Amino acid sequence: MKIVRMNTSSFWKGEAGVKGLVEDQGETFEVNLYLGSGRVRDYSCSCSKGNSYRGMCAHGEALFAYYNQQREEASKPTVHTSSQVHTMIREYTNREVALILAEEVDAQVRLEPVLILDGKDTRLEFEVGITRFYAVRDLRAFKEAVENGAHVAYGKDLSFHHHKSAFTDSSRELLALLMGGVQNQKAVRSLTLNRMNRDQFFEIMSGRTAKVQLPGGNRVMMDMEDSDPVVSLKVEKTGRDGLKASLMGVAPMKGSEGPRQVAGCFRGERFLYVVSGQRLYRCSESCTQVMGLFMEQMCMERDESVMVGQRDIPLFYERVIKHILPYCRLMLEDVDFKDYEPEPLKVSFRFDTGEDGALVMEPTLAYGGYEFHPLEDEKLPRTICRDVPGEFRVSQLIHKYFKYKDPEGIRLVIRNDEDEIYRLMTEGMDEFRSMGDVYVSENLRQWKVLAPPRVTVGASAAGGWLELDVDMGDMNSQELNRILAAYSQKKKYYRLKNGQFLGLDEGGLTVISRMASELGVTRKELQSGKVRLPAYRAFYLDYLLKESTGVTYYRDQMLKAMVRSVKSVEDSDFTAPERLRGVLREYQRIGYVWLRTLDSYGFGGILADDMGLGKTIQIIALLEDAYGSGEQSPSLIICPASLVYNWEHEIRRFAPDLKVLSVVGSSSEREVLLNEVGRNPQDYQVIVTSYDLLRRDVGLYEAIHFRYQVIDEAQYIKNASTQSARAVKSLDVQTRFALTGTPVENRLGELWSIFDYLMPGFLFGSQFFKREYEIPIVREGDGAALKRLKRLIGPFVLRRVKKDVLKELPDKMEEVVYSNFETEQKKLYAANAAKFKEKLSTGGFGQAGEGKLQILAELMRLRQICCDPRLCYDNYRGSSAKLETCMDLVRRGVAGGHKILLFSQFTSMLDIIYTRFEKEGIMSHMLTGATSKEERIRLVGDFGKDEVPVFLISLKAGGTGLNLTAADIVIHYDPWWNVAAQNQATDRTHRIGQDKQVTVYKLITRNTIEENILKLQEAKSHLADAVVPEGTISFGSLTRDDILNIIKEE
Repeated sequence: MKIVRMNTSSFWKGEAGVKGLVEDQGETFEVNLYLGSGRVRDYSCSCSKGNSYRGMCAHGEALFAYYNQQREEASKPTVHTSSQVHTMIREYTNREVALILAEEVDAQVRLEPVLILDGKDTRLEFEVGITRFYAVRDLRAFKEAVENGAHVAYGKDLSFHHHKSAFTDSSRELLALLMGGVQNQKAVRSLTLNRMNRDQFFEIMSGRTAKVQLPGGNRVMMDMEDSDPVVSLKVEKTGRDGLKASLMGVAPMKGSEGPRQVAGCFRGERFLYVVSGQRLYRCSESCTQVMGLFMEQMCMERDESVMVGQRDIPLFYERVIKHILPYCRLMLEDVDFKDYEPEPLKVSFRFDTGEDGALVMEPTLAYGGYEFHPLEDEKLPRTICRDVPGEFRVSQLIHKYFKYKDPEGIRLVIRNDEDEIYRLMTEGMDEFRSMGDVYVSENLRQWKVLAPPRVTVGASAAGGWLELDVDMGDMNSQELNRILAAYSQKKKYYRLKNGQFLGLDEGGLTVISRMASELGVTRKELQSGKVRLPAYRAFYLDYLLKESTGVTYYRDQMLKAMVRSVKSVEDSDFTAPERLRGVLREYQRIGYVWLRTLDSYGFGGILADDMGLGKTIQIIALLEDAYGSGEQSPSLIICPASLVYNWEHEIRRFAPDLKVLSVVGSSSEREVLLNEVGRNPQDYQVIVTSYDLLRRDVGLYEAIHFRYQVIDEAQYIKNASTQSARAVKSLDVQTRFALTGTPVENRLGELWSIFDYLMPGFLFGSQFFKREYEIPIVREGDGAALKRLKRLIGPFVLRRVKKDVLKELPDKMEEVVYSNFETEQKKLYAANAAKFKEKLSTGGFGQAGEGKLQILAELMRLRQICCDPRLCYDNYRGSSAKLETCMDLVRRGVAGGHKILLFSQFTSMLDIIYTRFEKEGIMSHMLTGATSKEERIRLVGDFGKDEVPVFLISLKAGGTGLNLTAADIVIHYDPWWNVAAQNQATDRTHRIGQDKQVTVYKLITRNTIEENILKLQEAKSHLADAVVPEGTISFGSLTRDDILNIIKEE
């Protein structure tokens, strides 16, 4: 409905008439209203209801409403434009006009500077013009005109719109200097140049000509030149015995007659400027450094000359004339400076021994035949010209090594401080010799620093041990003990009884001391010359001896081969098991070879590859090789409870011939299994159990000897005092390995606990490790201790992160992670599955569409119990196997610094996970179908930038319109038969723009509808088509047998 026209008439006492045309659905109706006191008294309309309708018709209502609206608008006060708005309009218009002119007119206006020299001050005035120039009398107004694009006239020959584009290129830099230098205050005609913008001005004008006003008021054109002027300095005798030095000007160029007078000089931030003749010189920084002070001082006097009294002539020559000679031409009149050369400073130091083992030194300074003490406040004769800088250097050197004087105050002394004596002997004596003559008494000569004796070490490897033969020459056991004690106190020397020093900061004795402190070699062993170490010390010992000076080192062939093979596993002769050669990636093959190499020498190790790089398959390759070669003893894998069945599944998948046993179930069931293993160990090859169950059953394992013990997620034993850690370390095992993506999560002590499991004693006792490594590294930031620790553990830790092996990885890796029901959850699932199966077998669902919906509801119920029974039962208080598996995955991912997308079809499941995250302090975002569009955009943007590691997304909400390439791990909490829907969600992170490899985990509960759906997906491709694009289920292609197969239990 539309008001086409409205006319109003005013009557007596506020009454009015309103006539209008109203258009409604293509027809036009004439409406008349009679108004009084603001209400409709009467009306008429040409529509069919205009007369018969009780009350006013819709057209009348519309016209009345329109009338009231117009009256309300008319009653509002008239708005007057603010003066500021008029200013804005005017100035923005001027700018637009200036821009238009700039496009049409070539830049031809020139801005020229006038440099005003006024004593120490320098200022700039400006002239503007094209052919004829006008003085800019108000720089502030000029600046505002340029800013606003104003049109300004200077005379009949010059008027233009002021805009940067109106000026020539060469003028725009000057314009910027003017605009930046003028303050928005009162009107000014000139711009004062400070030290900084003096340099800026000359940078603009370098190589150009500018008008300069000299101090007398004359204005001349000068060339701005980048060069160092050579000044002429006239020196002549004056008075009875003095000299007069006069600045005659800048030395003449070739062909000129005489020096050009210096009309002025001034300093910038970096440069000295000299005005002479028709040139303004900008001196180089080196020239400025030398000549700046000299020129400023000379130019302070009107006649540019200074007087020098007789006593100061030698100093003036030494300190000033010699300094400026590279930039100065001397004009000497009856003056020979050789007559004024001062006596040179001579320095001598006499060193001797004093009482109680003190070291004393007596310094002497001399000018000619006059000697004095450098630290005495002695007044020298006025005839001596002192070398003040030289004396100061001597004083600084003395104070560097000597803090005290003897009682007479003549000699300097070092008493009861062997550290300072050693520092003087090794560092200071050469410095004193460079300063003057050094005299050393016979007594002090006995305190010399001896070269450390050469040490010979022979090493051989046999039977898991290193045998060392250590030869230290003639050193007796008592002195060796004292030397080791000195080294343990971090001393750089050991002082012999005769006063001589042995350096401990390098050489053979340093190596011996480090062997004692870093490898646990006892003093008794060193004294005997026979040392025995565990073979795992070979690598650190090899580094220590080969990198040190003053040591002769011999190794037998066995030791050489062991060190070489561990350092260069890529060149090993070990080959992967035939079954896995086409499966292992190259970095995984190297990991397998590394495991085999360590095992061949009886060593354990930590495989610390990043999450998703396949630590499991590298261990499976090791096991496949061992049992394919006839190994008889079983191996034990210990992992979190949520990963037990995953290990079993992966072993059956990649090494189906291996006999694998998962030790789970009730206490009695586990006891039966382990007793059987104990009686017939040869019948079992791989046993898998959890940390918790091992702790409970540890007594049942004591009688079993294991070939390998592998702990997965080794951070579970990071606390060495826990029962789980003690149980893991108590078993009878030939070789131990640990798997973890995070060897150290919070404390360095966690690393000690893992190595205490692998090779007890390798990182020494826990208190020693804490004192020598953990506290220095963590609290004190000791880089040397960290470097030692890395050297020590390096051969036994293999870590690759995804970026290291990116070329070997597919863009997307998928892995199924299995969990297994326990206790209450298992009973609930079994009861619901049996009830469903019975109803399906007896036809209890009927045949109509309603029956199919009931089937769908029952299937959904089973899937929810797999996820978490709380989705179906509000009063459920038990655990969820899959939730624990999911939490293990998330913890590992977060600890490894990954970003994770976690999908579920059930938003209530996401709520449960979100609550669990909050309880464990894991930050997360959540996106469901109920999330608003604005919030959705914000969350997606934040996830790419913030430190929140997990994004919870409902599968439906994550299907479209998301780009989450910040993530590199995807977890599908629950599967569905439409693989395309899952893949679409995965592609939220694995898409164009992703620069990281993506790992996808599908969580599946074993022996449930979830595992059966997965099998059917692989066997029947038509199942993927059973879901229509909208995501609803169609069972038209599913038979009764298909449904029974989905819910069957194995």
